[in-house]
Amino acid sequence: MVASSQRILLLCFLLLLFFEMTTNPFAQSAHLAYRPDIDGLRAIAVLAVIAFHASSTLVPGGFVGVDIFFVISGFLITGLIAKALDADRFTFTEFYTRRIKRIFPAYILVAATTLVISSYLLIPNDYIFYTTSLAASWAFLSNVFFSMLSWGYFGQRTEEFPLLHTWSLSVEEQFYFIFPALLMLLYRYARKQVVPALVVLGIGFAVLSEMKTGEIKAYFLLTSRAHELIIGALTYFVSQKSPIRSMAASNVWASLGLTLMIGSLFMINKGSSFPGVNSLYPCIGTALVIYACTGSNALKPVLGSKPFVGVGLISYSLYLWHWPIFSFLRYRRIEITFWVGIAAVALAFLLSWLTWKFVETPIRKSRSIQFKRAFVQIYMVPATAFMAVGLASYVTEGAPQRFSVEIRELISSYSFERDLTRSCSIRAEDYRKITMDYLLGNCAFGDTAQGKADVLLMGDSHAHHFKPFVDELAKAAGLKAIYHVQGTCFPTAAQATDKHPENGPSTCQQRNSDLLELANQVKYVVMAGFWASEPWRDLEKEMMYATGKVVDAGAIPVIFKDNPFFEPDLSQCILHRTRGWLPADRNCNIPLNFVKETQAGVDEIIDKVKARYPATVIIDPKKIMCTTDECVTYMGKIALYKDANHINTKASQLLGARYLTEVGNPLAGPATLVPANEHAHAEMAQASAKPLE
Repeated sequence: MVASSQRILLLCFLLLLFFEMTTNPFAQSAHLAYRPDIDGLRAIAVLAVIAFHASSTLVPGGFVGVDIFFVISGFLITGLIAKALDADRFTFTEFYTRRIKRIFPAYILVAATTLVISSYLLIPNDYIFYTTSLAASWAFLSNVFFSMLSWGYFGQRTEEFPLLHTWSLSVEEQFYFIFPALLMLLYRYARKQVVPALVVLGIGFAVLSEMKTGEIKAYFLLTSRAHELIIGALTYFVSQKSPIRSMAASNVWASLGLTLMIGSLFMINKGSSFPGVNSLYPCIGTALVIYACTGSNALKPVLGSKPFVGVGLISYSLYLWHWPIFSFLRYRRIEITFWVGIAAVALAFLLSWLTWKFVETPIRKSRSIQFKRAFVQIYMVPATAFMAVGLASYVTEGAPQRFSVEIRELISSYSFERDLTRSCSIRAEDYRKITMDYLLGNCAFGDTAQGKADVLLMGDSHAHHFKPFVDELAKAAGLKAIYHVQGTCFPTAAQATDKHPENGPSTCQQRNSDLLELANQVKYVVMAGFWASEPWRDLEKEMMYATGKVVDAGAIPVIFKDNPFFEPDLSQCILHRTRGWLPADRNCNIPLNFVKETQAGVDEIIDKVKARYPATVIIDPKKIMCTTDECVTYMGKIALYKDANHINTKASQLLGARYLTEVGNPLAGPATLVPANEHAHAEMAQASAKPLE
């Protein structure tokens, strides 16, 4: 892998090379006119995105179609602004009237349609998420909203978010709130320096993008994508100052550009570092094709042919429609087979053509719709309505009244704790020095009436989902607890056990070190993790080391054996069966043989730790979740999971209460205690004594 500094140098070189090879100060000026070949480029971009969303194996890098769109947008919008500035007739009202008429009519239709379908399909937690993203999209902030996802663009369940694709619309609109004013200032005060200024800005944002590729949120943010739109802007100025002079040169640039574009679609994949340097290949490729087609070449008539132009003309509507269709199919657990995929794409094309023909085109061409009318009727009224829906959904916790009493009882268990401020549930980039005072002030649970904390819970997202479980145990024992968790950060990860300690501690290792330093101030240190998720780790070595540190500090180590997990995700199986989407005899539980195959090795390691450090307390949720042949995913009318491996909040609370009565309280010696939380006790009583329905 290329080192970060080398990648940044490569990034600067590619941008400067693009600028240099397309600049000819002695060429004549060209005029901006309709370019059928650009519609052809749009067709390539949207078809790549659709193919990727249908199946990432078809076009592994199809998601870079969005980057192609960004370059095209930067080229076209810069042309509109620059021409108006050249003629001294640019106005913000005219510019934003164009944007409103271009973007929102089709989106109103798509947003309203997804709202109706989501109101029927989505359970409250998912509905809250959807309606919040809907509101954010109308505030041009959906990219910021989705950047808060701990799992990123390619992570778990993102395929079921109907408006995930609107992140790119927000990026564009944020850019166009700033760029026209910037260009106007440059034209007024530094007209001869427009191109150099954009080159500097483009390189700066590209370097920033490369530096941030390690952060999950960077994928969505304008700061990581601005260079792509600026490349498009530069392409406009270069093509105006230095149009192609010969067919031979045009063919060379077109071939090179097409190679970079198409190569990116297949050489880049969702495991690649992105955007950063890797985003330059499709972006510069697109810029070269746009530039090359200012002249004549073999590619231009292909891109300008009726099939390509036809798809390009409806590409915006096609982009808007295709993703919700795939999203709803996946939410409904309908497999995207070949024929289902064909039908979905055909539906997307039909809806897109109808939208383009009867919504997009008439409104965009209407001269009677000026700024005030466009702003009020096409943006403000629908934005207010959709934001009001988002607020109502949030206040009512997902509008559960949409469902029958029976369904509401079941879906009430599909809940999980949100740490929106990320005070105690953090990402790697959020690292802060952890102190006891901080944890007591921000991350306390259990019997909070106590002054001193006796229980410290640490680990990854599985430690987080066991927090309500530990809460039940701590309250029953009269103990105050504190916690701190970090996604994908095993509580046993330490620099001392790392294979390459010379690289220095990771933020995960720093966090664990901080927490273990507090072990001498508590009675119990509870460690939990998705142990089987990283088989490459030397887990036995790590667990022995961490447990030894806890023992040396005078605390009692408590280790959770993990809960069962299963792919494909069975978390909503019982809900779908109850709603009639699955056969009544469909088994929604996890085969015990699979659980043994996937967890026996890790459980043996934990048993070895217990043998070496006898004071260690082991909590095994499988004792109350599994029978002799399977492990349950629901108890009575309470679903246990929120996805393939995470326990939901209500279930975690129930399991903690059940563990108290059936196994005992590991935080209070050998005696069996009843749960202190009366609500959890009532829920446990409602569930059948046997864990199956």
